[in-house]
Amino acid sequence: MVRDEVKYRDIVEMRPRLRSQRILWGRVETGVSQATIIIIDPKPIDEQVRDLTAVQQRKIPEEKIDEYVSDCCATAIVAGTPFAYLPLEIAKAVPWGVYDPIASLADFTPTAIREKIGGGLKQAMIFAARAHAIFDLKSIDSANSVQEVFRSPLATVMLAELIATTRNFDAESPTTAAALNSMADQIGAQVESHLPLGLSAAKPIVRELDSRAIDELQAADVAAGWAREILEVSDLRAVANKFERVWSNGRRVSEFRL
Repeated sequence: MVRDEVKYRDIVEMRPRLRSQRILWGRVETGVSQATIIIIDPKPIDEQVRDLTAVQQRKIPEEKIDEYVSDCCATAIVAGTPFAYLPLEIAKAVPWGVYDPIASLADFTPTAIREKIGGGLKQAMIFAARAHAIFDLKSIDSANSVQEVFRSPLATVMLAELIATTRNFDAESPTTAAALNSMADQIGAQVESHLPLGLSAAKPIVRELDSRAIDELQAADVAAGWAREILEVSDLRAVANKFERVWSNGRRVSEFRL
């Protein structure tokens, strides 16, 4: 499989040969299972919006209903990220005596964030996936929601880990990268003094790279493709059984063992 860039489709094509080499295939499965999988699924929100629209008897033209639902889904997905209403969330994590608001809450509403990143539902989903990935911290392992970071007694320690960690993403959405870096700076301004001695805030927190330049991004593509394939034939718990950690719309998916 010597090539410039390994994609999941390459694994699928080579799978019969890889499986014939049991030791090698075991190493592949073990390596892939170490991934954290982040799923952004608009379907439950879509169904809720359509049901609520019917109950409220809103008069939306037939040809506009899909556009309306998609817009509502995009806003709800952004609202479910830990960066929505960030100044308020930081106020919960940082003691009032040392909290110094440096940004307006109005700049962190879902609508304001969507204006920064532009685009529709797809752009909102990319933003949300990246936002949840930024909050996927080693110290949050027992949490059921990424929002628990702000409510933990160790919140400042967790947020210090966040701003000290650079996250690399495939080059596909520079506007979301810029928005996330700007928002992460707000966290850094409040908790940088809590960084352990010798550590400093990563600059930038979020980087976009060509996946051909970094093996880990290619590995991430393989893991994502593997998870997608499992979801096509099974459910979220099957994905959780395969991977080390799985988040769906910001909530932890538990394993199910027979």
